[in-house]
Amino acid sequence: MVMKTTLKELFEKEEIIICPEIYDCASAKAVEMVGFQSILLSSGELSQSMLGVPDLGLLTLDEVVWATDRICNMSPLPLIVDAEDGYGKPLNVYHTCKRLEKAGAGGILITDQADVGKQGVLSVKEAVAKYKAAHTALEGSDCLLIARCDVNPERDMEEAAERCNKYIEVGADMTLLVKMHEVKGDKFEICKEIAGRIPGWKVYPDLSSQNGVPEVDLDAIAELGFKLVGVHYLLHAAMLAMLDTGRHVFENRDNVYLDERYKYTGYNFFTPLTLFGLRDGHWVNLEKSFVDKDVPDEDLLSVRTRNYFCRPTDKVL
Repeated sequence: MVMKTTLKELFEKEEIIICPEIYDCASAKAVEMVGFQSILLSSGELSQSMLGVPDLGLLTLDEVVWATDRICNMSPLPLIVDAEDGYGKPLNVYHTCKRLEKAGAGGILITDQADVGKQGVLSVKEAVAKYKAAHTALEGSDCLLIARCDVNPERDMEEAAERCNKYIEVGADMTLLVKMHEVKGDKFEICKEIAGRIPGWKVYPDLSSQNGVPEVDLDAIAELGFKLVGVHYLLHAAMLAMLDTGRHVFENRDNVYLDERYKYTGYNFFTPLTLFGLRDGHWVNLEKSFVDKDVPDEDLLSVRTRNYFCRPTDKVL
């Protein structure tokens, strides 16, 4: 597992962190390369990527732990894991948090949503029991517990605030009012009311815009205690590019479109393989450290792979 900065360390030195929602090692690498400082494993996008189905609650704990372990093993960025409802009752939540923290999670997000498939939220008593179990599992670790509340703050601020405060009392490190996307009024004003009623670090659920204008000013909500803001763009952008490029490859029966279309981005590489430790010599240096110095380069797989895939014309910003 790659050693990395903890979320707490990030929050102590940064006003607010934009946290892209990823789904695999490739999306984690793309986020790292452009400068983001943290990542969130999206249950919805992982479901689409791993199972090929929408977010219908079909992912198992083993599948989420599997993905967490692999992403944390290669990425230096602290990973928050969307663990849905914790996969069951309080004892299941305890087990879930233990396994995800061991796999490398830097934060675990658990919802108070009613059992999968049902509308609404759990009773406060049931939800508190889950967060208490999660806190017990994570106590003494660097992994933060994020309590997601599924009450719309615009419709029922009293209940939303009461719930979040109870979750904090039993050990939640951060709170997230996920229904901000349903707010019809001024979202900054809602954020101010949330800040006045709910102490501590808070998460703004999604970096969105309307008619080309951002919903909220990040510097402004940072002053209200919002330390983290999620953003969905990776799978969306990947699908757009794959569909767009694939249509041209299929129709034209060549790969010219791919070679030419994306030059405007400033990125240019023969294959994404070069981005995963070939270009910087990681695998070459590692393999050479294991063999005698007189072993010729042509007998090293990492060297042959690098020499084939890394081209002089490659450009990575």
